[in-house]
Parts: sequence; C-alpha cells; structure tokens
Amino acid sequence: MKKIKNMISFVDNVLVKFRRVFINILTVLFLMLITLSFFYVMGSLFESDKVETEDQVLYLEPNGVILDKAITRNEPFEEFEIFGNSTNQIELESFLKVIKNAGADDDLKAIYVNVDDLSAYYTSALKIADALYEARENGKEIIAFTSGLGTTGYLMASQATEIILEKDSYESVLPFGFSRVRQYQKDFFENIKVDMNVYAAGDFKSGPEGYTRNDMSETDKLAWLEFVTPVWEKYKSKMEAGRGFESGKIQYVGDNYHLLSAENGGNDNETALAIGLVDKLMSKQELRNYMIEKYGSKEEYERPEGISGREYLSTLKDRHVSNKKKRVQEKNKIAIIHVEGEIVTGNIGFNTAGSGDIVKNINKARDDENVKGIVLRVNSPGGDVYASSMITNALEEFQSTGRPVITSMGDIAASGGVWVTTTSEEIWAEETTLTGSIGVYSIIPDFSPLENWVGMSYDGVSMTKAGDVYDLRRGMSEELNNQFRENTENIYKDFVTKVANNRDMDFSEVLKFAGGRIWRGDTAFELGLVDKLGSLEDAIDSMVTKLELEEYKAFSYNNEIEFEDYLNSLTKDILPVQIQGLLNKISGLNRMFLSERERFVVAYCFDCGFRNFE
Repeated sequence: MKKIKNMISFVDNVLVKFRRVFINILTVLFLMLITLSFFYVMGSLFESDKVETEDQVLYLEPNGVILDKAITRNEPFEEFEIFGNSTNQIELESFLKVIKNAGADDDLKAIYVNVDDLSAYYTSALKIADALYEARENGKEIIAFTSGLGTTGYLMASQATEIILEKDSYESVLPFGFSRVRQYQKDFFENIKVDMNVYAAGDFKSGPEGYTRNDMSETDKLAWLEFVTPVWEKYKSKMEAGRGFESGKIQYVGDNYHLLSAENGGNDNETALAIGLVDKLMSKQELRNYMIEKYGSKEEYERPEGISGREYLSTLKDRHVSNKKKRVQEKNKIAIIHVEGEIVTGNIGFNTAGSGDIVKNINKARDDENVKGIVLRVNSPGGDVYASSMITNALEEFQSTGRPVITSMGDIAASGGVWVTTTSEEIWAEETTLTGSIGVYSIIPDFSPLENWVGMSYDGVSMTKAGDVYDLRRGMSEELNNQFRENTENIYKDFVTKVANNRDMDFSEVLKFAGGRIWRGDTAFELGLVDKLGSLEDAIDSMVTKLELEEYKAFSYNNEIEFEDYLNSLTKDILPVQIQGLLNKISGLNRMFLSERERFVVAYCFDCGFRNFE
C-alpha cells in the first residue's frame, strides 16, 4: 500500500512539474506572439507608404527654426519629423535638398510655400532664397501664401512666381530692413538698489551695455551698421530681382511707407498690393478655390492633391553605393562636430552647445581609427570660457594623433564661437557669417544695497581676512572688484593670444580688430580671421583634398536629449540675465515666464541682438 501511495505521489509530482513547464511554455509563446504583434503594429504605424509625386503639388509649410543639426528627444517610439516636428527644428541641409530637387522634378505640378512660421538667420535665409529662385528659374511655378511677413520672411517669399496675401490679415507684408533695438537698464538697477558690477575687455564689447548705459554707444552703432549694411544690400537686391522691381524700390518703400500707406487709406494689405509687394489678396477660402482651379483636386472640399516637404524628403534617396565603395567609405570617415547654440558646460540641449556632450563626440572621433579628420561646424554666439576651453582641449588631443581639424562657420560664430576654432588648421566662413567679437565681459550683481534697504543684513566670523573680503553677501569689496577686473583682462589677453597663434599673427596685430567688435565673414576674410569663404560642403571638400581621399563618408553624431533636460533647456536664454538672477535668488518660478514665440529660439547673440520687424 505504501509503495502504491509513493508511486501515486511520484506520478502526481511529475504531472505537476509537467503542467508548470507546459503552462510556462504556453505563456512564453503567448507573450512572444503579443510582442511580435506589437512590433508589427508599431512598424505599420511608422512605415511610410510609397509616396507618389506625379501630378502633385509640393506643400512647403515649415514651422520652426532653421539650424544645422537637430536635437532629438530620447524617448521610445518617438518619430522625428524634419518639417513641423514637436521640437520645431528644421535642418537647413534637408530643407535645401527638398527645394533643389523639387525645382528639377518634372512630376511636380507646382510648389506651394508658406514661411510665416519659419525663423532663419541671414546666411540660412539667403541660401533658402537662392534655392527658391533657382527652382523658379528651372520653370517650376511657386505659389507663396502669407498672412504677414517681415524682412527675412519676405526675402524668401519674394522668390516665388506669385505672392498671395491673406486679405483679412492684420499683419501684412512689411520688409522694413533690420533694426538693432536694445533695452538699457542702468537707471532701473539703480532704482531697485542692485549694483551691477560689469567688467568688459574690449572697446566694442557691447554685450553688457544694457547694464551700464541708458542709450546705445557710438561704437555699438558703428560695428552694427558696418556689419549689417552690406547684408541689407544683398536682401534688397534679391527681393528686387525676385519681384522684378527696379533697383532702389525696396529702400524707397521702407523710407516712404507712411506716404504710400496714406495713399491707400492706411490699409497695409491694399498698400502691399498697390506697390507690388504681393500679386493678389485672397481669403483662405478663395485661395483654396484658386488652387483647385489651377491644379485640380480629387475632392472638391480639399485643396489640390499634394505632398508635404517631409513626405517628399523621404523619396529622395542617396545614390546607390556598391559594397566595395561602402567598405572604403567606412574606412575613410570625416566627423562633423556641431557646436550649435550658446556654449555652456554640461549636455547638449535646445539653444545650448553643451561642452560635455561635444567633448564626448570629439573623443568618439578620436577613438575611431577610421575617422581621418574633424570638420567643426560652429553656429554659436559664444558662451562660457571654461566650456569653450574644454572643447579646444579635446580638439587638441584629437590633433595630437596626427589628424586635422577644419572649421566651418555658419550663420554666427562669435566670441566663444571663435575661441573653439583656435586649434583649426583652416577656417571657413560664409560671406554673411557674423563672427569676431573677440572680447570678454563678466557681470557680478551685488544685491547687498537692496537687502540693506529692505532690512536684511549678513554678519559672522571667518578664519581668514579673505573669508570676509571675498564673501559677496557682505557686498562688493575693493579687493574683490580688482580681482574680477584683472581676471577679465587676463582671459581677454589669453583669447587674443589664442587667435594670434592660430592665425600666425602678432598679438598687437590681432588686438587691432579684436576689442569685442563683430565682423562679417567677408571682412573677417580680408582681416585674416578666416582662411576661405564657402559653405560646409566646401570645408568638407577641403578636408577631402587635404587627406587625399577618393572615397569617404562625412557624418555627424546624433544629438539626443533626455526629456527632463529638454524641459529645463526651454527656459535657457529666454529670460534676461538680471531677471534670471533675481528669480534664482528668490524662487524657482522662471518657467512661468516662457513665451510661445521665444521658446524655440536657437540662440541669442549677446553682442548683436536685433529686431527686424518679425
């Protein structure tokens, strides 16, 4: 009997184990099926159907900021879109690629353009205008529609074959040129009893003038006008060519607009039509009917069939490369390292060129023996000296391996944006690049007068005299004041020395065009600040020639940002420095001051802020 019970117990244990194994196997198979189904569904969501371009209208409606290299959010299953994406970034190279290919694409009926929500700096805007003009010259019909444009937006729209202005809009078309209008707060800080201690090295270093003056200095006016006047001449010339105006028409409009407007009853839209800035005034409903009449539509309640810029970009495949050539290219790589936005320590983020991540990318290139050289692409107004030094230190280490570095300047490479180029064997700039600003300033706010006024004070003991003297809570001391001034001067001397060594010039020679003064790219070339004028592609070609490569691959590292860093970076550079300082001292509520319009600004140039009626 006992044996029978043991046998039954044994069989029961075996069956229990078998059942567990069987159930586990079924569970695993079920989970695998669910997982495969999930990925199939997700793949279907992200997989683009084949895009047809024949007899289509290409709709270019970019919404965001033009930049060199986009930042992606490091989140699973997020689809990065180049046109109108969640982070409002539009890579210049991709945008130009779409326009240039569309201009030569016989399958496309026309190009529809709306650049109302596109922000671009001078050089990028001029390139986009040139690409649109070339497409038009190739015979492609371009319809531009707008609810209102300023100078830069109109530059791009003026290259269309036809400009239609929304007749019910209150913004109109106002290409009035560039203005440098700044806020000056010297009296404000005196009134609120805050001492702004400013230390500037360079007569033209105008960045901190808002704290020290109540009006614009003559040196600031001189530097700005000498920089922007030829740029304005380029803008006017291209606008007039695009619209078929006689030379001088745009300047005349800007200088006499009040009279022209009065002739049309003060109606800006009627004025724009009367003087030829636009071709037609239409409501959006009338535009729809007009487009259907010209290009047809499957469904009468929609505009003509078409594809978006993002969809069209997906049809533009790179040329087929044989496996042999691909292997050669993978062994001959050129790394493009982007320095985009204000240079700060830490991670790359929106509006910021984080030295930590940039150094990591340089080190990746250093450790990759297939990388034969680095092209440093700079689109930065400057930033922190320490962060800039970290970048140059990493570049020097890369160069110590016997591999070259060439710099390509984009829209702007000023101040710290010049500092990071001082190890380069060759520097390229565009004609309209804003560069220079070789100078240094620092601002130390002293809140002690305000705190004393409201009845706050600090007192205590210290083990050394320096412990008292160098404590800003007790107010700015003469010793501390002198040290800040000397430190600023020393950094400036170091800056000028770096430029002089890189440019193979005497210190005194560089000093003549330093002083914090901004220069246009073509002027910088004449001064010897840059070696050649040209685009990023030109700089890459120069690297290829230097390395004697027949086949190569130029690439850049992806810039990813964590979601938390994304939120934090949105507040960077939005608020004035003085308000940030006060808020940081009092509370952490700075996110409340975000504006929808400013939150996507790529970078503020602390030496060249301007307003151009946009």
